[in-house]
Amino acid sequence: MPGMAWPFAIPWPWPRWAWLTIGALVMIVAGVWLSTAMTNDRRAATEGRLAEKQHEAAVASGRDAVATVSENAAAAAASDAMTMENEYAIRNAEGSDAVVDPRASDAGLRALCRRRSYLDDPRCVQFAPAP
Repeated sequence: MPGMAWPFAIPWPWPRWAWLTIGALVMIVAGVWLSTAMTNDRRAATEGRLAEKQHEAAVASGRDAVATVSENAAAAAASDAMTMENEYAIRNAEGSDAVVDPRASDAGLRALCRRRSYLDDPRCVQFAPAP
């Protein structure tokens, strides 16, 4: 047929509406494929960003843990240093070699034994409350 464009010029026994239907189906399939491909690209980009943020959070968490442990170690070292300084000052104070009344000594020890840090001290066993 002169004047008809390809593929309608091909002498197929199919009518024009069949060709249009096939063309529409091809366009729909191409659209679905393109939409799926774009969705997969977006999903991969989102997963990549998520993985990066999780890595950054893990690094920050590790950094915080190290800082916390360091701060605790520094605080413990400062406390130990203060204890040693206090002990030195008490033992070297004037009159530190004088005899102390046992009742006053027991009262002081009993007061210290109430503190959590002295609960396991062998000198505090005698003051421990009965279970």
